[in-house]
Amino acid sequence: MYKLLLVSDQEEVLNAFGQIQNWERQGFKPPHIRYDYDGMLDSLSKHHADGIAVRVVPEEAKKIFPYLQEHYPNVPIFEAGTTPEMVLRYLNELNILLNRIHADFSNDGFREIDMLMECRHEFFRKLMTGRIEKKDDLVRNMRLLRSRMDPEKPCLVMELEQPEENGQEKLEGRWHYGADRLELTLRKSFGGDIQGVHILPTVHTDGRILVLCCSLYGVESSITTQDQMTAVLTTHIADGIEHLKEYFGLELHITGIRVLPSLYALCTEAAE
Repeated sequence: MYKLLLVSDQEEVLNAFGQIQNWERQGFKPPHIRYDYDGMLDSLSKHHADGIAVRVVPEEAKKIFPYLQEHYPNVPIFEAGTTPEMVLRYLNELNILLNRIHADFSNDGFREIDMLMECRHEFFRKLMTGRIEKKDDLVRNMRLLRSRMDPEKPCLVMELEQPEENGQEKLEGRWHYGADRLELTLRKSFGGDIQGVHILPTVHTDGRILVLCCSLYGVESSITTQDQMTAVLTTHIADGIEHLKEYFGLELHITGIRVLPSLYALCTEAAE
């Protein structure tokens, strides 16, 4: 059974959680309940938590979330529902994620943190191809998956393609290791963090390569304008493309750049 911590000072949340029966049937032990930052610290010093729900006044939230980011960056933060139906829905989302994270990877060396990262990448693939509808869904999943990207800040989406001259086949046809291996290679070549911005290359089922570039939450950056972000990241990714060509024989080029006001712009509801 997974262990939970609920940190909330709101009566409707406490009442909603109090109405849940048969926690074991949901895959969890009844949660430890605390009401503020100090209570959370006390609970975490005594009890393990596989998932944490937080709904408190803004003053407490400003202390709680930075602490969890620093000390518990890989523990899912699930939504604190305000009705029993919402609580059960969010518990189900958490249970599915935890089952994947804690699956047995003893035969292939895959770690729990690796699976959390893969689940995070799967979510952003959906976001970048218009399969996340609402802003609330984006925020909830980013917390659940412990993404460090700031959804409020401007971001870039770059598209990469292989030159079609000389009758070359599509990229996915040439890269015989498969799309997963290709995406991993792209991440190693130019993914990761640079000057307070996270870069996430994604390979999609239709063969497109999309690169998401987004500011990290709470991280100071020397990149302060959209023009600076475009210039710095274009140079960084172009250098990575040269690395790919030299060491793997993959020839790619940047065919498009979209500058978005925030990650919310990728939600289909925002596009309507």
